[in-house]
Amino acid sequence: MVDPFGDLGLIGTIDTTYHRGKELVALCKAFANAESRLHESVVRVEACWLKIQMQLEFVRRLEPQLNEWHKNVQQQTLDVLLHKLQAANTKLSGLVKKPDTLPNGAGEETIIVEVRRLKYAFVRDSLAEAISDLEVWQGIFDPSWFLMVKIAGPEVDQQLYLMSQQQSVSMHKETKAAIPTAQHLRRALKPMDIDSTQKTIFLPPDGLITESVQSLAYSPVRMARRADSGQLVVLDPITCTSRANVNSALRDIRNFARRLQQTDPFTFGLLQCKGILNEEDSNSSDTKIGTAIPPTGLSFVFRMPSTHPHTQSLRHRLLGGLNSEHDSLSARFDLARQLVKAVSYVHLYDFVHKNIRPETILILSKGNHKPANVGADDAIGTYSETAVLVGFDVLRDAEGKTHRLGDDDREKNLYRHPHRQGKSPEIDYNMRHDIYSVGVCLLEIGLWGSFVEYDEVEEKGRTSLGTSNIRPSSLGSQLGADGSSMSGSELLKSPERVKDRLLQLARGTLRRRMGNKYSKVVETCLTCLDQNNEDFGDEKEFQDVDGIAVGARYIEKVVQKLGEISV
Repeated sequence: MVDPFGDLGLIGTIDTTYHRGKELVALCKAFANAESRLHESVVRVEACWLKIQMQLEFVRRLEPQLNEWHKNVQQQTLDVLLHKLQAANTKLSGLVKKPDTLPNGAGEETIIVEVRRLKYAFVRDSLAEAISDLEVWQGIFDPSWFLMVKIAGPEVDQQLYLMSQQQSVSMHKETKAAIPTAQHLRRALKPMDIDSTQKTIFLPPDGLITESVQSLAYSPVRMARRADSGQLVVLDPITCTSRANVNSALRDIRNFARRLQQTDPFTFGLLQCKGILNEEDSNSSDTKIGTAIPPTGLSFVFRMPSTHPHTQSLRHRLLGGLNSEHDSLSARFDLARQLVKAVSYVHLYDFVHKNIRPETILILSKGNHKPANVGADDAIGTYSETAVLVGFDVLRDAEGKTHRLGDDDREKNLYRHPHRQGKSPEIDYNMRHDIYSVGVCLLEIGLWGSFVEYDEVEEKGRTSLGTSNIRPSSLGSQLGADGSSMSGSELLKSPERVKDRLLQLARGTLRRRMGNKYSKVVETCLTCLDQNNEDFGDEKEFQDVDGIAVGARYIEKVVQKLGEISV
């Protein structure tokens, strides 16, 4: 079958998308006029579309500055949206009883319809499906749009400024936030001198309520409350092999903290950074934070969104097995999408994570333990649950010098590429090593079982807080090869054998549980450093100055492919 939108080109696709989007909004408004119970759903559709429309206008203005590769990523993403809009319009049009149009006084026509009583449920469900499609697509589109915002040149700043001046006062807050968020990103990526990063980035240790500090189960972070406001924060230890290395890395540490000061956790999957806590500055044991102080004495202080005060690590969830909150297929897909997007934004900020594993993936919730998808009664832009990344090893940025220093931690090695294991890794770290770690986590999410097991702890340890003494005991039974007596511990003695086993699981058990498309994404991640990998294998393709190439390929082959899967 010939694709009716196949030869439009990027500008032509944007124009056609405008038309289809306006048609969808007009249909939705017509249904809201006919049935008041549909009003909230229609508001969500309109708010989501207005944000998309604004972002598309920015793409149009910047199109001459885009290289062919980036144009292709935008084109592919918009093709998905265009087909979803066409399908939604066709379905909703079929539910109209008496189509008619009247002038609305603005030179446009307003559709007048009457909803058949017996079809109200179908209209409601069709609107819910349209909302879900738009919001899932938005999650696919945002990474490529923000990657485009990163392009060097004054044209980007000029267009962002012009569009910020054109925003309507009455515009929905989530729609209005798109341009300021992009401007914050541009400012964060600009180099700053050392004096400017030192002014406000370090925080006094007495700024926290000492008694509130507690370790988070199955995670390296601690939770605490600020003394002035009672706001919940996350203390993320800054890891380093020695104090001397910390001193030499302070510039990268400060730069990382500064860049994340204005980030949006629901868009980027990264918490806002309040600053750096230096616990060694305290002169008395009364004010020193006494729970699991990092060896460096330094921790990033991240703000927790007030709407999502409940926190668990992904490891905690995985250990809960099929009785935990993400046991459903749709919830696992939502979590996987959130994870791959968060990683794309770490790279967008010009850093590599170097420590992606279930212990460093936090799931924030409102406390009602709903799956991570947006429910019909939630306002647009609010999520029952959202995943964020912590546990950063940011001793260098994505383009900086790497020190080939490692460790023999078996559980961490499971999430590291074979060439990056041990105390003296074979090669320098780059963004694709993060992508490999993502593949292992996606495999674990798809199988929904923990590759790492923990010793039994007291009942208190089953909660999220106050469990600093929990230690891994062994690798999960799922790693043991089928029909083989080799245990997971024996597998770890051979890094290449571990990788082979992970690929075997991805191509076998995972494919049967999550489908071919999900399995293929995981396989792409696990083989991203293999020379025969058609998507990531040629390192020469990723030598661009802006770091756009690997980011665009990751969005195209991982973020977008996951987002296209329908459950």
